Amino acid sequence: MKLLVYFSLVLPLIMLGQEKVKLDESFDPTTLHDWPSSKARIEQIKSLRSHYANMGDNMDTVEVTEYSSFVFRVQLGSTNDYDDAIALETRAAATFEEEIMMQFDSPYYKIRVGKMNNREDAQSLQQFAFQNGFRRAWVIRTENTPELEN
Repeated sequence: MKLLVYFSLVLPLIMLGQEKVKLDESFDPTTLHDWPSSKARIEQIKSLRSHYANMGDNMDTVEVTEYSSFVFRVQLGSTNDYDDAIALETRAAATFEEEIMMQFDSPYYKIRVGKMNNREDAQSLQQFAFQNGFRRAWVIRTENTPELEN
């Protein structure tokens, strides 16, 4: 009985909700008269594509280096004597091809070498330092401060 009442109420609502939707088909895109400019734009894009395809290896390349907030360096030594620090820096300059940096953090002068983006590269530089007599060399993670290093 409940089912009969339910269908008698719902069925008319379903029947009333099924009106046909009429679409407005009066719009004609050809009346815009934009085909000549569109066609010209398509031809321009095609000519650019062929232009860049013909450039091939003649294009300039730009090396993009991402700025990292920290780098890994190998600290060769630390001393509070300026003359010892200069001597260590001179010895390091004769041994390493990498960038050498002396940083003063009162009261110590710290001599560091390299500027690596990962610890593995810094550890291989540390091994090179060990082999060349820098027995106290160790890897350190420091802030990347290019503006202070120039």
